[in-house]
Amino acid sequence: MPKDIHMLVSMINMKLRDDDMQLSHVLSICDLDETEFMKRLDENEYFYDESTNQIKTK
Repeated sequence: MPKDIHMLVSMINMKLRDDDMQLSHVLSICDLDETEFMKRLDENEYFYDESTNQIKTK
């Protein structure tokens, strides 16, 4: 998994879009803890928009 938050967000968004998956499934496949991932998003000014199934900037 990329350490760079921007690369990580890009990769996760690609999976959400291209593979039509839910975030919890993508995180599970990537072996990422959902709570830690959401915290990392928040710390870096990102959030998960459930209505569009995308990670976006705040």
